[in-house]
Amino acid sequence: MAKVNKNSRRNFIKGASLTGLAGMFTHASVAAEPKVEPSAKNLIFLVADGMGTGTLSLAHYWQLRNKGRPLNWMHLLERRGVRRALQGTASASSPVTDSAAAGSAWGCGQRVNNGSININPRGKSLEPLFVRAKKAGKVIGCVSTCRITHATPAAFVANVAHRDSEDVIAEQYLEREVDVLLGGGRRYFESSTGNRMDAFVKKGYAISKTLGDLQALSGQGGPLLGLYTDDHLPYALDRAQDRALAEIPGLEIMFEAALSRLSDSREGFLLQVEAGRIDHAGHVNDGAAILHEQLEFDRCIETALQFCERHPDTLLIVTSDHGTGGCQLNGAGEAYKNSGAALDGLNSMTASLEAIAGEVKRTGSLYRAYFKSVTGLDLPEEKVAVFNKAFLAGAEYPAGLLADTFKAELGLLTAVGWTSHNHTAEHVELAAIGPGASLIPPYLENYQLHGHICRALGI
Repeated sequence: MAKVNKNSRRNFIKGASLTGLAGMFTHASVAAEPKVEPSAKNLIFLVADGMGTGTLSLAHYWQLRNKGRPLNWMHLLERRGVRRALQGTASASSPVTDSAAAGSAWGCGQRVNNGSININPRGKSLEPLFVRAKKAGKVIGCVSTCRITHATPAAFVANVAHRDSEDVIAEQYLEREVDVLLGGGRRYFESSTGNRMDAFVKKGYAISKTLGDLQALSGQGGPLLGLYTDDHLPYALDRAQDRALAEIPGLEIMFEAALSRLSDSREGFLLQVEAGRIDHAGHVNDGAAILHEQLEFDRCIETALQFCERHPDTLLIVTSDHGTGGCQLNGAGEAYKNSGAALDGLNSMTASLEAIAGEVKRTGSLYRAYFKSVTGLDLPEEKVAVFNKAFLAGAEYPAGLLADTFKAELGLLTAVGWTSHNHTAEHVELAAIGPGASLIPPYLENYQLHGHICRALGI
């Protein structure tokens, strides 16, 4: 049996929030330090925020039925040299993490309380992974379909006591010179109280506000700030259907632009790419939206693998920070024969519940004819009346109200079921390939990944 390093054991017990025999047994299985491989030059870190295994399975079976091929995630698992792991997701304050604590576990190598970003429970700031890499001479970038100041990208760069301090996060991006920032959240950079973009321009950043801008900047070098909406980017489902959203780039396009911008660095790069709205669709309980967010993320895996084939000194990590909503494709019909056909029900939905809620806000009521045009569902009049009454009474989240009011109808159409509107404690999938991938054990806690990354990169 391998000798357990006493310091490692002490640090584990100190850093873990959920101690006991089970935790000690888990650590014993990974305590031996693996042999360090030659350092990776680059890191691509793909995050499907809020993706539980049920969401992954839903997208996989939809892809098989509709495209006749498995997900790229499944192809990745078949590759020689890939490392597959199961990852624990607890935070310092709860067995159910939020994105700030989960991202910080990767970012600083310690568990922190939910809501905080790279600040430990005693209030001490911890050095984020990308700051460490920047000191080593590498360039760094963050891409997200959320506000770029949202919890997951911030966890690789920033230090704030609470994730809602997005103005502070934006300022830290400038101070710490993140080389590429692409996503939503323009309101934290450009507002009536001040234009932070001017400061980025003075530091040499190119600015992109539309897909056309981003395409025009293709092939150029130097730092880049791309902000395409005031808030989060619209769902992939809505971007595909609404021509008014055509100038908002999707995750794949932003990822490719970031790779092009960073890959010329002599010392290498670290790039974090987040499909953040998988999480939001899970919170709402929107089966069609979560499906298309997952499919968009999956296309990024192919882009990443193609890059890694051309640049074999790149470590690729594909994972999730936690599950959201408890999404599952459920058995439907006698002997579950209708479950496959229920996947086709997702195809009849051409707008997210968020977009439908936006139309309700615009018109003041939900109209049956409109709902049927974007979902294929003919709703009972009495249920529509119940929804409209609750909406007019000031429902805080109309999209969630849609999901709850018409849960039975949506479930019959799609066979997608949910456990809650909240995060879940489930363990999540992780796959890695490239230099340093073999350092990752078959099971690990989220905070342990940080050390494996640093060893792989030699920083």
